Amino acid sequence: MKIKWDLEHVYFYLVSFVALILIIIGAVNVTQTAIAYITPIYDDYGPYSQPYPSHDLIRWEEKFGSEFMATEKDRYDTIARENYNRRLVRDLIGGFAFIVIALPVYLYHWRKIPNIESEGQ
Repeated sequence: MKIKWDLEHVYFYLVSFVALILIIIGAVNVTQTAIAYITPIYDDYGPYSQPYPSHDLIRWEEKFGSEFMATEKDRYDTIARENYNRRLVRDLIGGFAFIVIALPVYLYHWRKIPNIESEGQ
């Protein structure tokens, strides 16, 4: 089978190629998000993650007490976990959006190629 390199064929092959790349990117995003969900790593760069408390934290603890600081650390950890979970959901939806949008485009253009080849003969 010899491919014709006229404008119509190039267009359909190029759009099919780009859509296929987008499907692959979406599948990679979904896979990475699933792995991140299974093995969560909380990247915490907040004030409580330092090996030694900062001068500000020491002053806050002196002023408000260690019970208040423990409550605030728990609140901060809860917010960090919720943000992490939101980010996972957002990434998962983004990956599925790539697949859902690019798949019909790919299928339409890839299935149209044999029709334009048979029309040209």
